[in-house]
Amino acid sequence: MINTKLMNKKKKILFFTNIISPYINDLFNHLSTFGEIDFTVKACAYNEPDRKWDLDFLKTSNYNYEIIKDVHMLKQPGKNRFIYIGGFSVILEALRNKYDIIIFKGGTRFVGPTLAFAAKFSKVETVLWEQNSFHTTNTFVKKLFKKIYINDKIFDKFIAYGTQVKELILNFNPKANTFTALSPINNEKYRNNYIKFRKKRNFIKKKLGLKEEEKIILYVGRFVNEKNLFSLLTTAEKLKTLCNFPFKFLLAGGGDLEKQLAERISEMNLNNHIKLIPFQKFNRLSMLYTIADIFVLPSSFEPWGLVVNEAMNFNLPIIVSDRVGCANSLVRDGYNGYVYNLSNNDELAQKILKTFDNAEEFGNRSAKIIKNVNFKQICETLVYVMTH
Repeated sequence: MINTKLMNKKKKILFFTNIISPYINDLFNHLSTFGEIDFTVKACAYNEPDRKWDLDFLKTSNYNYEIIKDVHMLKQPGKNRFIYIGGFSVILEALRNKYDIIIFKGGTRFVGPTLAFAAKFSKVETVLWEQNSFHTTNTFVKKLFKKIYINDKIFDKFIAYGTQVKELILNFNPKANTFTALSPINNEKYRNNYIKFRKKRNFIKKKLGLKEEEKIILYVGRFVNEKNLFSLLTTAEKLKTLCNFPFKFLLAGGGDLEKQLAERISEMNLNNHIKLIPFQKFNRLSMLYTIADIFVLPSSFEPWGLVVNEAMNFNLPIIVSDRVGCANSLVRDGYNGYVYNLSNNDELAQKILKTFDNAEEFGNRSAKIIKNVNFKQICETLVYVMTH
């Protein structure tokens, strides 16, 4: 006789990640409304030192999560990236078959690979939620690691952030069972703030000491090397000679390079054209998006770039470097913005000028594109991966 209770039993699923960000918290809250699965989230740390999120967002979590106590974070020398060691408690759970499926998300080396090997040894199904493309897998060591790691002997299935990531997976493992899911945010939350603040645009500019007629080019993110922010200073210098209207770059965030950026801005006599703004919480950040005319992300290393999702919800045209992971998925060249060659600052300045000519039209198209990149599409993909 078939045991129907056993057949209908939900699979126990573990999401293993480095940290729980506000974005992933919103996603897991949405995923918790899907009754087909029973999942827990385990993270290596609450936060990483260069992330300034207010952890109050975790009070809104409707899912089970745990910060693993026996994992230790180490900063890679000379880099703004971190590795994790330890994690024997969760490795033992895998060996004891506590979970049916483990999904690996975020940079969890070295704990992540160790856990993956333990899970496969115990015949636990494993899924790699990969975020890197060839642009971010840009050294011999990284390529060698990916070649070993993206392997059917370690992972049963793969989820790719977008088309560029899928190309990487299939290059290293042509027969990989791969699913594509674009990386979303809570569109409704950001869109509602756009509607709330858009009529106060000039008032907000005045409060920030900006002139009503100034065109605003916005960057949001950390002030670290991989964001390539000094290129924006060079671009601002070029635009001084090309623009026949007042403009200003707003660089909002913070990080290791803040002092160097401020000094270089003064040395280049760009204080009238670039303003550094400290890290902002949600409502104040929404105000910055509202007053912007263009959003730019010049990163040299960017697996996705969720700030692009945010900016698109505020009807902003987008300019990104060709190293930004969401470039082909969210930015359609000449339609809602431009993708420029990272090594060509002259091209960036020209793209900014061209975007000003079509800013309103491009921005409206951004809003339409991002509407379809939402939690529904990614959660349906995740549920399918976990139940088939």
